[in-house]
Amino acid sequence: MRSLLILIALLSLLATSVAEADERAPLRPDMDYVLDGGDRLQISEVIGLPEFAWEPTGPEQASFGYDTRTYWLRMTIPGSEEPRLLHVQYPLLDSLLVYFVQDGRIVNQYTLGDRLPFAARPIPHEDFVVPVPAGEALTVFIRVQSESSVRVPAYIWPADAFHAAQGPRQMALGLYFGVLICMVVYNLFGYGMTREPSFFSYSLYVIFIGLMMAALSGSGFRYVWPENLWLQDRAIVLFGSLSFLFAAVFISQLLNVSKHSAFFQRGLWIVGGVAGAFALSGLVFPYSISIKLLLGFALFACVFILALALAMWSKGLVYARVFTVAWFTFLAAVIFNSLAYLGFLDGQFIQRYAIMMGSGIEVLLLSWVLTLRYSEERSMKLAAQEDALMLAAEAQEAQRQLNDELEERVAERTFELEMALRELQEVNHELERKNSEDSLTGLFNRRHFDRQLTAEFRRSWRNQEPLALIMLDIDHFKQVNDTHGHMIGDQILVEIAKRLKTAVRRSGDTVCRYGGEEFALILANTGEDDAKSVASKIASAVREQPFDTDAGPIQVTVSLGICVAHEGLFEVPEQLLQAADEALYGAKHRGRDQVVVARSSILQDSAASD
Repeated sequence: MRSLLILIALLSLLATSVAEADERAPLRPDMDYVLDGGDRLQISEVIGLPEFAWEPTGPEQASFGYDTRTYWLRMTIPGSEEPRLLHVQYPLLDSLLVYFVQDGRIVNQYTLGDRLPFAARPIPHEDFVVPVPAGEALTVFIRVQSESSVRVPAYIWPADAFHAAQGPRQMALGLYFGVLICMVVYNLFGYGMTREPSFFSYSLYVIFIGLMMAALSGSGFRYVWPENLWLQDRAIVLFGSLSFLFAAVFISQLLNVSKHSAFFQRGLWIVGGVAGAFALSGLVFPYSISIKLLLGFALFACVFILALALAMWSKGLVYARVFTVAWFTFLAAVIFNSLAYLGFLDGQFIQRYAIMMGSGIEVLLLSWVLTLRYSEERSMKLAAQEDALMLAAEAQEAQRQLNDELEERVAERTFELEMALRELQEVNHELERKNSEDSLTGLFNRRHFDRQLTAEFRRSWRNQEPLALIMLDIDHFKQVNDTHGHMIGDQILVEIAKRLKTAVRRSGDTVCRYGGEEFALILANTGEDDAKSVASKIASAVREQPFDTDAGPIQVTVSLGICVAHEGLFEVPEQLLQAADEALYGAKHRGRDQVVVARSSILQDSAASD
């Protein structure tokens, strides 16, 4: 609360300093304007325009609202030898050309605007400031075009008075952004200590509020992104939209809206979703369209959130009262600022500083609300812990009584448990068998193959015995499926599985369906000659006898790859599998219906008839 009072006091100082600066400004020239709707006029033509072509801007400074057309402004400055500055007190103009003309001749000219890098400005300032040539009276012509609100509040300052007036303003801006940074750091620290998500979402909200204010005040372009013209053109829409997005998330967490009102919770998600869409659309659509939509959305979102706050207040949430005051302050600032930008209100202080004062007060009040909520939740947790301790003591006594009863039942249950465990073991064995079996062929599946290959490889390594691996693939099996259908293909797979079982009868050998039309045979303690003999036998058994299917007899062949692991040849079973697989594909590439043996990285083949 003390920080809030300090911020209000210093922002009031800012308002006073601005007002005093306006009083010290020696000249606020009357201005005339000409609308150049087609953007065709050149400075030479503008200088020669007749007097009746010009229209006065009135007692207030030139303000035309959101209008992308080009305007020419004219004002007369009396002569002086004193160093003076022309200050256009609005930082969001896209293009600003300033011409100092004397007796129909251009004495000096400047090209300004936030579509040029900040370093291009003759005098570094958030607004547009240029020196006024000394000497006789001058006529100043200003060409302005912008997708932002077209406002040209122009002042002629003595140079020393202008620089002196910047001190209080910079101090107040520094205080404002300093408070925001402190709020971010403090709440990020709170998030790190408590892992309370509302601290984190509040920090993101404050970050984007600060970036939006930096864009509005021109401080962002001067200090943060002076060379990034793309960001400068989109900063207000982007950061403004993101601030509403994270405001919706933060409010939902802070007030626990989902617990109290499904309607307002859905409304918050809609506000957040629309804000996110505005942030993305601001990267694509022109600023002149995006900013009008954003201002309208901001008014609607603020009114909705204020209604939400009042609803939560009516439900008895203590901290909802402070939240309502905070958001009402921000809403008032947004309304005044939006009306000023849209041209319904005039006044430099409202447009430049109302949103800053409103957002600063709101940020500090929201931080206070967050602290109140966390303090309340902490008190509730402490009370809950005390209740839990009492319940724990009662539960401990009840547990002691239950233990006595349980001890009497343990003996009865032990026997039942042993019987259940025995039945479970039997079920597990049956389940393990089914998990290792291919449902179509009845052979072992790929999962069992991986386990068995690793086990046999290790046994072969320990016992220094050879281990043979045969990989088998049915030739042109896809054509069989495409021609006769998958049911006929399945009948062939089942029959091949039977022939493999017939060809391999040793108890230590393993026949697996590796996948699809591929099969694998693990032959323990088997050398190359024996493995090749088994492979040739399998190839002959498949080739020589057609398969009886529902589609009639079908002749198929198989290709086989063999690799034998000897002592020190392979380090891991995957190398053995890869070598056998390469041998299989060697058989495929050599015409199929082949047996290829991989031996020390040299492939040898023999016809299946050998």
